[in-house]
Amino acid sequence: MAEEATSADAPGVPSWLEFELEHEFRELAEQWYRETRMMSFIRQKAVHPAYQKIIGMGRGALPLILRELRDRGGDWLWALEAISRRNPANGIANFKEAVAAWLAWGRENSLID
Repeated sequence: MAEEATSADAPGVPSWLEFELEHEFRELAEQWYRETRMMSFIRQKAVHPAYQKIIGMGRGALPLILRELRDRGGDWLWALEAISRRNPANGIANFKEAVAAWLAWGRENSLID
């Protein structure tokens, strides 16, 4: 039986599955950005169906969300906490510093470069 290629980012996860997950994430993220751009409250954005579907993707979405946060920004902290059940930004009131704390957490846990 031929051995299936796996991802370097997620050992043990078939590369085709990671590709599908990333494709789904991109589509949902674009929908979310498009449909929530005029909303000012994160609570409104976080209950959007596309955002909820991203949260439903589970731990496999963490590197995707962290890369998105690093490269493009956005209100992803709620999703990160919901999926990881962690909050490395606990007690930080400044959004920029909270993002920095999450990105540091992502690097420490080998989820992003």
